[in-house]
Amino acid sequence: MKTKKTFGEFALISEIKKSFVKAGGRLKVAIGDDTAVFEEKKGRLLLSTTDMMVEGVHFTAAQNPFKVGQKAIASNVSDIASMGGTPLYGLVSAGFRKNVSRGYVNELLKGIKKEASKYNVGIIGGDTVSSQVNIINIALLGEVTGKKYALRSRAGEGDFILVTGTLGNGAAALLAGDIYVPKIQISFAKEAVKAGIINGMIDVSDGLSSELHHLAEESKLGAFIDIKAIPLSALTEKIAAKKKKDAYTLALNGGEDYELLFTVAPKNLRKILKMGKGKTKLSVLGVMREKKLGIKYSDFNGELKILPRRGYDHFA
Repeated sequence: MKTKKTFGEFALISEIKKSFVKAGGRLKVAIGDDTAVFEEKKGRLLLSTTDMMVEGVHFTAAQNPFKVGQKAIASNVSDIASMGGTPLYGLVSAGFRKNVSRGYVNELLKGIKKEASKYNVGIIGGDTVSSQVNIINIALLGEVTGKKYALRSRAGEGDFILVTGTLGNGAAALLAGDIYVPKIQISFAKEAVKAGIINGMIDVSDGLSSELHHLAEESKLGAFIDIKAIPLSALTEKIAAKKKKDAYTLALNGGEDYELLFTVAPKNLRKILKMGKGKTKLSVLGVMREKKLGIKYSDFNGELKILPRRGYDHFA
């Protein structure tokens, strides 16, 4: 296998994917989507995911450990949501500096407990180790009802592309020296997937541009979005202006928003908008197209441009 120095995070994941077990039998979805899917027994499908946060990469030693704990849980719940699942149980593993204070650890655990309680996640075990920097890793188990679950690879040509909530919040919080704790759209995702309305879906963890590329590539399609349709929060716009950054660039490339990017067939657009009305903000960004048309966007002047993948990459 090549070393991580020779290519980026997504190519590394692709290399890892080649080396390990592929879907088959009771394993319905292997490495490559937001979670793995496997059949525990006939009629019951389980989901598994894991996500790591490292000091100096995802948070700083000076930032609020309570929020670090919250975000550690939320990022994993987001993966379960993107499959249309229900989170069940979590394992918490942590590496701490030898001089870490008891107060820091207690606040971190309080954040984990609060967020786990919010999404009915039972913490059932884990591990601890000494480390040069503080590290928190969550492994989460969930389930889907009836055999219905969403995948990145199920978007169809002509599907409308939608996103929940607002984007750019994670990057804006980072600019402000804070940690963004998202509200995971778990109920909406479960309802929409159970209804059979959603085709392809992925959570926005590495940035809209990156996730749109994943969605299109896994579905063997192209895509088009209108940059003016990207939903921004007032706070993101305010922070971006203060820091002299472009808010739409934060939304496209910043990541850690943990909203849901998904597609629906034209016949289901009205149904999905009605489902979200008054509960979940939904924005129509564009449409899935033939693969040969590529992945593009229209700028504020209406000019059509290639949309590069510039989301967060750990090895870039």
